[in-house]
Amino acid sequence: MHFVPYGGGMVSLSRTLAVLTTLVVLTFLARDLLGFAALSSLLLWLMLAGVMGLLIRLAWLPANNHLWSKRQLIDIRAHVVFHLVPFSYLALQLEISPSLSINLLYSLPVAAFFYTGRRTWQTFFTVFGSKIYKLFYRGNTGLVVSLGVLLGLGFLSNEAVIIAAFQHVFMLYFAVHLLIVGAVVVKIESDIAGANVTL
Repeated sequence: MHFVPYGGGMVSLSRTLAVLTTLVVLTFLARDLLGFAALSSLLLWLMLAGVMGLLIRLAWLPANNHLWSKRQLIDIRAHVVFHLVPFSYLALQLEISPSLSINLLYSLPVAAFFYTGRRTWQTFFTVFGSKIYKLFYRGNTGLVVSLGVLLGLGFLSNEAVIIAAFQHVFMLYFAVHLLIVGAVVVKIESDIAGANVTL
């Protein structure tokens, strides 16, 4: 018996959602250039719906000891949920200027987002062996360290430029993340669909 949890129809559905979500992300990122600044909130909600729709597919990964342990599956699902952290941070940044208090408030949720991300990418790299997952693992590791350093420096110095740097680095990462999330989810689903595990 072969374990093939994702049929071609579901991968195809994800591809369609990935393309639509990426178009919304591009529109959001270029909203000022396109004259859509007034639509920022609507575009943010559309991005949230599209990205979380894609990620929920990953949250429904079946438990299968041949691919991942229950603990690894919990980490993957937790990372999906923790995507609400950068979305809520982005929503705040649309309304207010960077501040040390907001950055401190987000320090633990941001750390949890990147920590579960590291564990998720390590799991996918272990199971599928694709170097892109290893790259994402290293990226999450680098960001949790660099954002921690920026937060510490901002706390010690209370310098506006350092406080703003935390926001800029985190939001730059998230912008790139939003642009590639559709393609990455499709790759993960394709890898899972191609995984033949004899039970």
